[in-house]
Amino acid sequence: MILLSDMKLSEYDQRQLALMEETLSLYSSDKMTLKKLIDNLEGLLFCLQSVDIEWKNEFHEHWFVLEQVYAVASFRNESIDPDDPDIQESLKQLRRLLKD
Repeated sequence: MILLSDMKLSEYDQRQLALMEETLSLYSSDKMTLKKLIDNLEGLLFCLQSVDIEWKNEFHEHWFVLEQVYAVASFRNESIDPDDPDIQESLKQLRRLLKD
C-alpha cells in the first residue's frame, strides 16, 4: 500500500483529505448521519487529483462497506447501529488511510 506521506500532494488535495478527516470526526461525535458521511466521503474522494490510484481504490473499498451497510438497512427498513462491527472496522481503516 502506498502511504499518503509518500505522495507529493497538492494543497488542494491536502484540504480535501483534511475535510475527509473532519467528516469522520463529525460522524463519530454523532453530528452527522451515516448517509451524509457516505455522501461526503464519496464526493471528496472523487475530487482528489494527485493521490495515487491504489490509495484511492483502497479508500473506496472501505467506503463501499459503509454504503453496503446503509443500503441493506434501508432496503430492510431497519435502523442502523453505529456500533455495527462492519461500520466500526471501515471507519478504523479509513482513519488509518488518512493518517499514514
